[in-house]
Amino acid sequence: MPHVDLPTGVALYYEIAGSGPPLLLIIGTGGDHSFWASQLPAYTDGYQVISYDARGTGQSDSPTEAESYTMATMAEDAAALLDAIGIARAHVSGISLGSTVAQELAIAHPEKVASLQLHCTWGRSDEWFQRMIDSVAYPLEQGDIETFVKADFLWVASPTFLEESPDEVAAIERAYIAENPHPPTVEGLHGHLHADRTHDALDRLHEIAVPTLITSGELDWMVPTRYGREVMDRIEGSRLHVFTGPHSSHMAFIELVDEFNALTRSFLDEQPTI
Repeated sequence: MPHVDLPTGVALYYEIAGSGPPLLLIIGTGGDHSFWASQLPAYTDGYQVISYDARGTGQSDSPTEAESYTMATMAEDAAALLDAIGIARAHVSGISLGSTVAQELAIAHPEKVASLQLHCTWGRSDEWFQRMIDSVAYPLEQGDIETFVKADFLWVASPTFLEESPDEVAAIERAYIAENPHPPTVEGLHGHLHADRTHDALDRLHEIAVPTLITSGELDWMVPTRYGREVMDRIEGSRLHVFTGPHSSHMAFIELVDEFNALTRSFLDEQPTI
């Protein structure tokens, strides 16, 4: 699939699969479109699924200045991508950083968003959240990407997953950096972490007026459920689903793939036809 040059100053790589109402997928910090692989079979039989590499990841451009990465800027990238491929309105689903980009997209371009899914989401990067990001970023600041990835798993994976599925964990770690033909750049990772640190849409979330599903995991250490509840309280009519059990981590979309896919597909199917 092609790259597209956007008026926001970056070229993005994207893929389209399936047919039906458009569904835009936005992944989290440092991830590329391939992280949605386990969701595609659940969506493509009824939806035209657009997944892409955000600035700083995969085959898309990686600006060198960290300050050029904000949730609002990346939301403008997403809006421009939809325009470039001729999609006026789409369902939008984002995980972690992707969920906050989706917030900004729904606020700035409400006409483009038919429904919204915010997974592992937060409305404002408060002091606790900024300190958490700083701790995750520390190995990267030392130039040690391998330790950065391993440390990140302490925040995003469940203890059960780390203990019982070491081969799968190792495969994900390798796929993220070592065996990735288009690994995230150091500049891109710094940029995404800058966006994570500086996100603040909490006092504007009331502007979102589309059907909104929020999910969280009770074992999500990185973005605890209290943040998801805070977002739900600000978006009128939104609903919150909390995954429970030994695999209810930040990576519920991987660890609880069947439950995640069934829940999110059901929400999509409830929506009026675009």
